[in-house]
Amino acid sequence: MKSERRNKIPFFCLVVVLGFTVAAVTLASFGKTHSQPATPDAGIAELSNQIHLGTAFFVNRTETKEGIRKHFEFMKKCGLTVVRIYLIWDDVERKPGVWTFDSYDWAYDAAAAVGIKIAATLFAEDPPGWMNRTPFYHNPANLNEPYLRERASIYIEKVVNRYKSHPAHAVWIVMNEPSQPENFERSTMEQFGAWLKAKYGSVEELNKHWFRPVRSFQEVQVSADQWKTGFCDYRSFIDWKEFNIDNLRNQLGWVENQVKKLDPAHPTHANPHGLAYNMPASGQDLWQERKMVDFLGASIHPAWHFGQARRDDFGLLYAYCVDLIRSASSDSLWWVTELQGGPSVYTGIRPLNPTKSEITRWLWDAIGAGAKGIVFWNWHWRTIGREAGEWGLVSQNGGLSERLEAVRRAADTIRREMPFLGNARAQHARAAILYNREAMLINALDGRPPAGPDRGLDVTSSLLGCYRALYGSHIPVEFLDIDGLKNGAAARYDVLYLPYSYAMDDQAVTAVRRYVENGGTVWADGLVAWKNEYGNVRSTIPGGLTDVFGCELEDIVPMSEAFSLTNANEKAGELLRLPLRLKGADVLLRTSDGAPVATRHRYGRGQAIYYATALSLGYNKRENPIVQRWIVAPAVEKASGLPVELRKGSQRIAFRGLENSFGLAAVLSNWGEDDNVTIGFRGDYQEVMEIISGTTVKTTRDDNFTLATLPVERDAVRVVVARGSKRAGEPRIYK
Repeated sequence: MKSERRNKIPFFCLVVVLGFTVAAVTLASFGKTHSQPATPDAGIAELSNQIHLGTAFFVNRTETKEGIRKHFEFMKKCGLTVVRIYLIWDDVERKPGVWTFDSYDWAYDAAAAVGIKIAATLFAEDPPGWMNRTPFYHNPANLNEPYLRERASIYIEKVVNRYKSHPAHAVWIVMNEPSQPENFERSTMEQFGAWLKAKYGSVEELNKHWFRPVRSFQEVQVSADQWKTGFCDYRSFIDWKEFNIDNLRNQLGWVENQVKKLDPAHPTHANPHGLAYNMPASGQDLWQERKMVDFLGASIHPAWHFGQARRDDFGLLYAYCVDLIRSASSDSLWWVTELQGGPSVYTGIRPLNPTKSEITRWLWDAIGAGAKGIVFWNWHWRTIGREAGEWGLVSQNGGLSERLEAVRRAADTIRREMPFLGNARAQHARAAILYNREAMLINALDGRPPAGPDRGLDVTSSLLGCYRALYGSHIPVEFLDIDGLKNGAAARYDVLYLPYSYAMDDQAVTAVRRYVENGGTVWADGLVAWKNEYGNVRSTIPGGLTDVFGCELEDIVPMSEAFSLTNANEKAGELLRLPLRLKGADVLLRTSDGAPVATRHRYGRGQAIYYATALSLGYNKRENPIVQRWIVAPAVEKASGLPVELRKGSQRIAFRGLENSFGLAAVLSNWGEDDNVTIGFRGDYQEVMEIISGTTVKTTRDDNFTLATLPVERDAVRVVVARGSKRAGEPRIYK
């Protein structure tokens, strides 16, 4: 039984929170306690126009009704408006057909009593112990298996019907951190066979491509062992990986469909994880998963997801993950669904306890990127097993930790500024980085030995290197998935980056050509389109794009150490030295002996810029400012005149721009030393204020911009809002 001390709100916490008025503690509520959205669209609209701070609450089996009530009262007093719960299947059906919901009822009722809304996570893929499918919960079982689906549909029905009309209910999270460990069971092979039939049409056509012929689609069987050797069948591997992406998408769709049949009113959600890694190789695709739910989110746990990165790189990696979610969500609602809120000692790649300043910077960076919800993991801790005693947002005695105080302070600012922040949207980026699933999958096989964390990471590290250069230059950037490229979505951007995009299919190659022809600027490095989506090499490099880039590789010279491209000793070269033959391109850079290493070529109404090495990969390792300028140059040219600009500030300042009908805002998070920054707001504004401190910022004018200069101390966040444009017909300052 949990001790009395755990359930009490410590006296010093009450002193802090009792000063709040009733109005203050209703921060960002979803609506009246007993109202329910009539449709998912209504629910999405309700969620989209406010900022919601929340936490997960793990319902331990030691919880009491009174203890849960006190927890929720404390959450409310700290400004939280949404609580995520895990509706563990094993908790509600400990014996076959015997359903018990008492502790979850307590949580729902406690939430309703204080005006907090519930985002409930379903676990259809996580069967109870009596089914003997897994060793413990949080071990996904195979949802292709008919009996599990049959039982899972009953579980979904019981849970959804119980809580869909509850006044506290708001969102269904259809699967926690969607993933399906690769399995080779018969039910999955049947699905794979059907997938192959849809793709190839006939066994004869399939056998033209696979090394191991099959007799029928019904008898298809693969195993992981067949791809562990150095020489293996790339075609079957890529088919298998693409199937796993589709299989997970279909499983999400199946759960979502079960929910919608019972509750068409409340929106559905999912929170993929591992965004900084090679997601396609693990069977995930953010853009595909987004199609299966009403809105998307993600888990971001630095202790798990940031590998061995330096602590001072956490701002960059967090921003990278946030921009991936934002990009996959396009212009629609998204959340950070799980953000590390407390200490991890024995769970995670490293021991880590986020500081109050890290919590603050992560929270505001997500808001600056357009997130409408940030939900921390976890309010308090599990009492048994893995994670026991860890990850709590509250202190070890259940009180107001420094981390929770940081959240409370942010909640207070958000409440005061909700009319502005709730309706603000991230400003549109003019530059995009291609998120190339095809190159990632090939890289998972091509990855250089020895096996380990560095195997097959050339593409993902190059992605991060390109993002790092733009992030440090304060240039807004989004990610474009390769399917979006093929469908013409690149037309939304002035500049498209192809960092180490060494594999892409013919359709993607054609899309790049069309993009440049129609006026876009492409920036690329390394072995552009060297291979197709199955690893088959093309006769020239850039593959199928020689006329677009106006140059062609004469040879590939592998390099084991970094080298300089010019006599500036910039150590920009990485992995490859690629001698060039010019075919109409202008030379941007030459080696000390006069050989071209960077080119620009006009094609149609656009241009193609090329660097003859793995430049973005090298920049991710060494961060040379000369190389950064080479990467960001085309985006800098196109970024001029954005609604919000950071005119002056160090590379360690994370910058976000927001806009709405009230005015403009800049969100600045400092991951470096004390700095003075200058922000440009397009237009002539009557009032510029830093809203966390409530202080007015002095301004000057420059052409069509209002310039605001202010200090941003180490580890600090500044949110600067410009309101009350003097131009006729624009909104005045609101109060």
